[in-house]
Amino acid sequence: MKILVPVKRVIDPSFKVRLKPDHSGLDMTYMKMVMNPYDEAALEAALQLKERGMATQVLTVSCGTDDCVETLRTSLALGADETLFIEARYAMTPLVVARLLKAVAVREACDLVLIGRQGMGSDGNQVGPMLAALLGWPYLPFAEALTVEGGDVRVRSKTDRGFETLEAALPALVSVEIGLAAPRYVSMPSLMKAKKRKIVGEAAEALGVDMEMGVAVVQLRSPPERNCGTLLPDAAALVERLRAETGII
Repeated sequence: MKILVPVKRVIDPSFKVRLKPDHSGLDMTYMKMVMNPYDEAALEAALQLKERGMATQVLTVSCGTDDCVETLRTSLALGADETLFIEARYAMTPLVVARLLKAVAVREACDLVLIGRQGMGSDGNQVGPMLAALLGWPYLPFAEALTVEGGDVRVRSKTDRGFETLEAALPALVSVEIGLAAPRYVSMPSLMKAKKRKIVGEAAEALGVDMEMGVAVVQLRSPPERNCGTLLPDAAALVERLRAETGII
């Protein structure tokens, strides 16, 4: 079984995001970049499946600029067998990314895609469902536990009402919660070996998919600051306040 794990380069969640003065994008000055934590969990789950003899190969893929190469090197240091860098000089919409990943999954004859349920920053949760739909594969979302037996994959999926167990035949796509697997630490010897590995790259256009964006980010704005709250003495005062301000109670 060959597992595909898309990995995204994102701003370290512990850093405060700043906007450029002209609101054209994010101010990346002094920003620390890391692998998306959800994708880290997906990669760890894939590596554990390989260590248990349930997978033969783990392929990581990243789409973007040259900076993505460092994220792919980290995945090699963690234990990925192969990497693929899809080079694009501009920001891509989730649908375009899903089209590119579909082309890779089909070409590489992957049996399972493990993808972080969302990317830190955008929090869109779009690429996973779109990719499953384009591939025509079963989609098992928000996995907090994962097992593969024979030709089937089973997950415990987190829902608004608790948990449910989902099962599907391979090939399939599973979106991963952070709690599925705690990422291992990168050792210095593994990191040094990864620096010597060649990262295979190709232009996004070379994959022969529709690169039409459809939408474009025109401007970014910070949300308005919230006003300070008002401390009321009791529930009766709250009801009176709501009645006076809304007129619906």
